[in-house]
Amino acid sequence: MRRYGNGYMKTEQIYVNGEEARIAAAMDKTMAFAELVGLDSKQSLRLRLIAEEILGLLSGITDNDYTALFWIEGDARKCETHLAAKIDMTADRREELLATATTGRNEAATGIMGKIRDMIGVGILGINEAAGVTTERGDGAMLFYDAGVNGANSEDGLSVWTLENYRDTLRDKYGDDGDDDGSWDELERSIIANLADDVRVAVRMDKVEIAVLKTFR
Repeated sequence: MRRYGNGYMKTEQIYVNGEEARIAAAMDKTMAFAELVGLDSKQSLRLRLIAEEILGLLSGITDNDYTALFWIEGDARKCETHLAAKIDMTADRREELLATATTGRNEAATGIMGKIRDMIGVGILGINEAAGVTTERGDGAMLFYDAGVNGANSEDGLSVWTLENYRDTLRDKYGDDGDDDGSWDELERSIIANLADDVRVAVRMDKVEIAVLKTFR
């Protein structure tokens, strides 16, 4: 654990690949971080749930055929949970994902995490449209990916999807209490959306970087 000024800390980067022992080691680091920065039991539980959500995200894309670095940094007020992964895309898995994407909708992409998972999988395949990952049914469906990307929000020219942008897009489209296709309800029922202040996802080639930001009040 690295200590910086003003109580800021950063865990070592933990290598994870879907194996239970490595996931357990990452969770141990998460709880050690929570204790060292002084989070209370409720805050520690929330950080643990965030870690569980982010660590489980990639297994549904490649059946654990990935390598990633996991770490947490921050202090008692703000924490960032990170996962930087390389997806080992086999020919068979690529064909399977392409077949799903080209149907026009991945029926398994339900819920916010399911849609993020699908967005990552499609992004790795190089399909810019993020096929089938939508925020609403029927004609004129707004793409889930487009709804979370702001052209001004980029890193080294790479567009980054964020939960904050997605929320803002829904708010602009429907208002806080307006009727919609169920997107607001889906967002309100999402574990990660309720736990996190923001989720940032960037995909380039076979690499994905995910950061979950949480402010404890």
